[in-house]
Amino acid sequence: MGFVLGVSIWKGLLLGLILLLADSVQDVAAGEIYREVYTHSEEYETKKGDRLPVLAQKRAVRLQVLAKQNHLHNPEAALKPGTRLNLSHSFILPDEVSHGLVVNLAELAVYHFQQGSFVRRYPLAAGKRDWETPTGNYKILNKIKNPTWRIPDSIMAEMGYRDADFYFEVPPGPDNPLGAYWMATSAKGVGLHATTAPWSIGRYASHGCLRMFHEHIEELFPQVEVGMPIKIIYKPIKVALTADNRVFLQVHGDYYRRVPDKFKEVENLLKNNQLADLVDWPRVKQVLKEREGVAVDVTRASEPLTVESFPGSRLYSGEIIDKPANPGAAPQPPTNGQKKIQPGS
Repeated sequence: MGFVLGVSIWKGLLLGLILLLADSVQDVAAGEIYREVYTHSEEYETKKGDRLPVLAQKRAVRLQVLAKQNHLHNPEAALKPGTRLNLSHSFILPDEVSHGLVVNLAELAVYHFQQGSFVRRYPLAAGKRDWETPTGNYKILNKIKNPTWRIPDSIMAEMGYRDADFYFEVPPGPDNPLGAYWMATSAKGVGLHATTAPWSIGRYASHGCLRMFHEHIEELFPQVEVGMPIKIIYKPIKVALTADNRVFLQVHGDYYRRVPDKFKEVENLLKNNQLADLVDWPRVKQVLKEREGVAVDVTRASEPLTVESFPGSRLYSGEIIDKPANPGAAPQPPTNGQKKIQPGS
């Protein structure tokens, strides 16, 4: 009798565990589909010295995207002053944080949210392949203006310097690689900071830190408070389902080589969320091939099917206008497994 009772208890526990895992898988799958597509509309009149690569870099947009939509056959050439350019682009808004920062390393961009409202997206430089920036849930530990850079031992070793012939600290000033602003995160050795190498923005060039243009971090700095959450993700592929049942796909490069089969990734993502019948698969393959990093509508030309929204979801379509503040911050997702990295800037 005791043995039978024990088996029954174990069966009950096992069934409960299976149901719990099933719910977790469903939550993960649903959470991978975003709900909002933001369109940044901008008409720009060029000034003396303007070049398209810099305009693209400042907006975290690929050069080929702006060149194509402005019919420029030589995008590297200097632009004639007074030329009117269309610098508009669309991207899928992450929803991991409602108040704080979301960094997508694959996108080389950071999103700023304030009390449930999207504020702005900024370009970044992130860790190179042998100094990967870690992913996970973190927070802002401190903010320092005109910081002193304490050079990590790992960077000193990489540069081939010994204790006797190299200074351990770089004081504030024009030669400080941290620039004039530093915001430390709870990820070991990782912070957001300005840089003396603005050419590196939009590249994987740092020792794990997140570099920003001086004018961008100068704008962001006073809006970030100590303790604010910062979620760092790595998503070369983002999918959104909008309120009118349109499916958008945004594809970036896979610098850290974590998604070996991008088509399979998209296929699984759409199938798991019952969206496979909504999309134009040849268009999906084209977007995967081009990897332009902008949100593209891949919905079939025929009338979209009716798709049930996710429980408690916020579906939205079109350009976002300033929304009223929502004091309720969404709960943070659990931290995924981390790859051990070496800290530095």
